[in-house]
Amino acid sequence: MAATSNLINHGTMQLSTKPNANLSYSFLAGDPTTKTLVVFLNGLILPKQSWERTILAIHSRTQDTNVSRPQLLAYDRYGQGTSDKDPQGDHDVQDTAHDLHTFLIEFCDKELKSPLADQQVIFVCNSIGCAVARSFANTYPTTVSGFIFLDSIMAHVDLVALWPDVDAPDFKDEDLPEGTTKEDMRSVKEEYRKRFDVAAPNPEGLNRKTLAGLLSEAGAPKLKDDPWITVVGHDDETFAQENEKSFGVSSALVNKYINPVWREYNKELATLTSSDRSKGPVVAKGCGHFIQRDDPEFVASEVCEIFYCALQKVNERLILKMMQ
Repeated sequence: MAATSNLINHGTMQLSTKPNANLSYSFLAGDPTTKTLVVFLNGLILPKQSWERTILAIHSRTQDTNVSRPQLLAYDRYGQGTSDKDPQGDHDVQDTAHDLHTFLIEFCDKELKSPLADQQVIFVCNSIGCAVARSFANTYPTTVSGFIFLDSIMAHVDLVALWPDVDAPDFKDEDLPEGTTKEDMRSVKEEYRKRFDVAAPNPEGLNRKTLAGLLSEAGAPKLKDDPWITVVGHDDETFAQENEKSFGVSSALVNKYINPVWREYNKELATLTSSDRSKGPVVAKGCGHFIQRDDPEFVASEVCEIFYCALQKVNERLILKMMQ
């Protein structure tokens, strides 16, 4: 039976560290005995509402298979969606990870009546939300038992620099892709600079200048306690078509300069945990950058899979405790 949106509860919270600003969240309660909290982390563009169809699909899948249902939580960071601006102004990914930790502690106390330490946390994240998840895990190791990275931001990669500088002295005209002029390349590079340069402003006020320093490699630092990881990348052709439609960048150029780098990044991302707990990179067929928007059922399937893995991990720990 399909779940409906009226099952989802919506609330606000003022963190003890920032008592004058509201954070908005959406929550679909699971079984009271289930100590798994699935947290959805936004990218820069889409708010928490973008996860609603995935949340409902997860609820339906777990209900239909008669297994334990996890707690499902999405929220808007400060400056996103229906949340207030950050009262402390601009903030970076590390600041956001600290806020997230405080939010989860206080959310668990308020809604679950159980401390965060009792929960198996799974992060399902898109784009820069993946960087937030990694920063969180590096700062609060062993808190998170599973990650699903949906088209992760390439944290240390300068997207603008991926495009060749046609005005450089050593640039050769024969290096231009067929049918492309120098002016075309200048235009593409400038379009990317306006949108994706780390200094480009964004409504959230999220400072990306520190990102490359925080996460300087895709495959390091390794995540503690061998969490489950699923790495999902966009469909190259769909992503290239999105770029052509939104930014006027030809699909051929995206496939030449951007997609190969992203594929390699995702391969390295999958090495953040032990090989037996890593899945991917998986290609989300027909999906662009916003995979949760383009195929929520696919995302729900991946979440359910990693949820069952997390349950297995809980059972492993219970057995170990009994043997001690």
